[in-house]
This record gives sequence, C-alpha cells and structure tokens, in this order.
Amino acid sequence: MHQPVRSLTHDEKRAAEAAFRGAPFDPKWSDAARKIYLGISSAVANQRQNAFKDIVLPNTKPLGKPATQESKAPTRVKSRLW
Repeated sequence: MHQPVRSLTHDEKRAAEAAFRGAPFDPKWSDAARKIYLGISSAVANQRQNAFKDIVLPNTKPLGKPATQESKAPTRVKSRLW
C-alpha cells in the first residue's frame, strides 16, 4: 500500500537531526519520532561499519600478544614543599 506523503512534525525533525548527529533520543518525543530516530541511527551505524571494514593499512603486521604489566612495589617519593 502506498502511504500519502506528509511533512514531518517538529519532534520528528528534531529526532532525525539528533540521529544524524549521534545525539541522544529525547523521551519527550512521540512514537513516530522514536521510529525515525531508531531507523536513521541504525542506518548511520551500518554505513559507518561498512565504510571501515574494507580498509587495509599498508605495511601492517598482526598484533602479537599484549604486553603485561609487571606489578611493581610502590615507591616512596620524598618531596620538599619549600
């Protein structure tokens, strides 16, 4: 079914703008605004994820095992106030 085209309400416009900016959702907005916010947020997140998945950096090696910090005994630092 084809739905008639209508203009967005004020809170729907604000929800769309917030979704594109990555701003949080305002719980005062309507259910229609929530649907717009969730739809745009999801699409933007998928687009960002897909944009970076095929990037290969030149001359990179796989990272090895992360270095572990050895526990050191606390040291006392003497300081002079004057």
